[in-house]
Amino acid sequence: MMITIRLLLLLVILMISELVDSGRTDWSIEKNASFWRDQARVSIEQALGRKENTRVAKNVILFLGDGMGVSTVTAGRIRKGQIKGQLGEDCITEMEQFAYLGLSKTYNIDYQTPDSAATATAYLCGVKAQLGTIGVDGRAKRGDCLSSSDAHVDSILDWAQKRGKKVGIITTARITHASPSAAYAHVPERDWESFDGQNFNANHLAQGCRDIAHQLVVRTPPIDLLLGGGRRYFYPVTTFDVEYPSIRGSRIDNRCLIDEFWKGKYIWNMTQMNEFELGTSQPLLGLFEPSHMRYESDRSQSGDDEPSLSRMTEFAIEHFLKFDQGFFLLIEGGRIDHAHHDTKPRNALDEFVEFDNAVGQAKRVLQAKGVLDDSLIVVTADHSHVFAFGAYSSRGSNILGFGSLENKNVSDFDGSPVNIITYGNGPRSNSSRNATYLYSINMNSTDYLAPAALPMNAETHGGEDVPLASYREAIG
Repeated sequence: MMITIRLLLLLVILMISELVDSGRTDWSIEKNASFWRDQARVSIEQALGRKENTRVAKNVILFLGDGMGVSTVTAGRIRKGQIKGQLGEDCITEMEQFAYLGLSKTYNIDYQTPDSAATATAYLCGVKAQLGTIGVDGRAKRGDCLSSSDAHVDSILDWAQKRGKKVGIITTARITHASPSAAYAHVPERDWESFDGQNFNANHLAQGCRDIAHQLVVRTPPIDLLLGGGRRYFYPVTTFDVEYPSIRGSRIDNRCLIDEFWKGKYIWNMTQMNEFELGTSQPLLGLFEPSHMRYESDRSQSGDDEPSLSRMTEFAIEHFLKFDQGFFLLIEGGRIDHAHHDTKPRNALDEFVEFDNAVGQAKRVLQAKGVLDDSLIVVTADHSHVFAFGAYSSRGSNILGFGSLENKNVSDFDGSPVNIITYGNGPRSNSSRNATYLYSINMNSTDYLAPAALPMNAETHGGEDVPLASYREAIG
């Protein structure tokens, strides 16, 4: 009898959990106090039912949302729900379902508001450093080659390889960009991605420094899997891109680094990736664009032969699970940051949605393969942005649109409607603010620039703490 009652209770809890967790299309159910008390009870039951997993994780995945501050997570949650036809506010993202949550301080040792280079050194190497430097400690000065020679620090990727694990990096940015490069490179200047003669030149080479792309391909032992953008940084200027004939390589040293990559397998499109034999021992280098990969909003509509972040995540995990020793995988949603710098909220939030989809995809693949309880998943960001949303918008308002059409959501100065999303600074439209014009704008467009209070060529990072979530629970 007691077992039957417990089973019935569990069934009720699961039904309520499904009701609470699934996004809603209206909020009428929320009017009753019982709804909220049931939700609280379900949350408590779930917390009490968790089992602590004290075993050392065999597999570790670090998800890094570049520029994914708390405001981006919240607005991205709403956007994700609204894409599904829901109100949005009650949508529950993949990362929010993780049991362990916290905040991380992002400052560099010399800057209150950080950049992605020194923050990458912090979360991958455990050492805070000066702005613009990668894989070096605080003694290295930005752009000063000689100051960095004795300042190299190793990374979690190094530690994993020393333990015999497979290691990989996935990013939607260039594979030589600030965030991924801290896993393998040591430079006092983040812009030294290629021997291009401008950012990195013969003087730096003579002083003993090497560009980031060079450090990647000559690394011993090699990184087992690399997927991202930035292939022009590996080709000489005499070589034209395989996909875009008008684009040349960037290197002036006449080297094709792809040919030097440990005789590993090289791919440049999704078709080749899908044809790759999982479990192949040779290193894999996939570079899908000359520079950064396409925004998800553009990629999904273009039909281009370019993988999504979710697909690359699935591919990498399935590949590494063909080996027995476990793995470390860094997965970066790199273009959340770029869209914010351009004050383009549609791109930024859609990049977040795909990033969160990749988090869920990783968990599902690990669970399907029976190794979820032997894995640690961590999701965090390197910094925030001066991105905000509000305007007393009514429930379910298009997160990309205007606040509710009430007096309190009309400007006291010019009577124009108030945008839900704004930026503290950055690029902004030069068009006049009048209601007729503003209502004619397609704010769902990927080209739309949200209002920015202080005009700048590029929007800046924010200095506040960023979210951190981790999944490490026993199954069963």
